[in-house]
Amino acid sequence: MTATQQAIDDANASFWDEICGSAAARAWGITDSSMESLRRYDENYFRYYPYLERRVNWTALRGKRVLEIGLGYGSVSQKLAESGAEFIGLDIAANPVAMVNQRLGRSGLAGEAVQANILSCALPDNSFDAVVAIGCLHHTGDLKAAIAACRRLLRPGGQLVGMVYYSYSYRRLWLEPRRTAGHWLRELNGYRGTLRDGETATYDSSRDGALAPATEFISVRSLRSFCSGFSEFDAVTENAASEGLLRFWSRERLLASAVPRLCGLDLYWACRKSGE
Repeated sequence: MTATQQAIDDANASFWDEICGSAAARAWGITDSSMESLRRYDENYFRYYPYLERRVNWTALRGKRVLEIGLGYGSVSQKLAESGAEFIGLDIAANPVAMVNQRLGRSGLAGEAVQANILSCALPDNSFDAVVAIGCLHHTGDLKAAIAACRRLLRPGGQLVGMVYYSYSYRRLWLEPRRTAGHWLRELNGYRGTLRDGETATYDSSRDGALAPATEFISVRSLRSFCSGFSEFDAVTENAASEGLLRFWSRERLLASAVPRLCGLDLYWACRKSGE
């Protein structure tokens, strides 16, 4: 591990201790971690991200050994455990791990969350039927290596379901048009990789205004390249917010429009580890 990567890891462990979703919790009037408050948080969370139900097949994961990476408030963790998956959660920060273990214990659900780094975790090879990584791998500082680590952990035939930030979203186009256009030209010339950092305040920031230590944006073609060791690759853009030129549209109207599918904020994908 390079010194630079170690610095990113240390910064991530500190930054994400303010649990991802804390700003949303405050906006929704949720001020404690009682099970009633977490239930209300989950209702709001899945209402805000309705397309998650299409991207994660909860029923198909029943009885499967599932690793979730990047835990946040634990909404997805709870749903996976309730769906009957053999659940393990992993996060680089301590507080999300504590939140999920609290949820599991209070709900009487099997499973465990552990604090570890996907880039260097000691979990054994070929040990999971599925890996779910919603909104976290692009913050590791090395998205390509993080995807490779997920592949290592999957059994042959196992599936990776993830979400990362889309490099050609409408937000990228108006926040950093020249940089985004330059990245597009590089990809036309054969480059396969990510667009790193830049204007990221509208994506992730702490309560005191600090930015996420590392953020990568990626296109479908580069993501496909990163997943070359998998089969059955499928990716689609989702999500839009009432902001900028879209500020007069409600979120419901935006999600029902063509905007998310053409230039949405997030890139959801699924791929399967080839049989070995």
